[in-house]
Amino acid sequence: MTKQTKKYAIFHWDTFDNITILISQSDSRAKIDKVFDKKYKDRVSSQGADRVDIVQKGKGIVASYAIK
Repeated sequence: MTKQTKKYAIFHWDTFDNITILISQSDSRAKIDKVFDKKYKDRVSSQGADRVDIVQKGKGIVASYAIK
């Protein structure tokens, strides 16, 4: 896993392989939300096994989604 260096980041936890992947990071929450929407919007599901978290550096998880 790559270390978060910017204010916001998207992390994808692959539950099958039990690895966490840094998908994107930015100092702008709006930019992170756009990346999330483009990549994951159609995959959000309460039935999803994987998890995607939006993390604010120094504060922790600010949004969490189950992904199919």
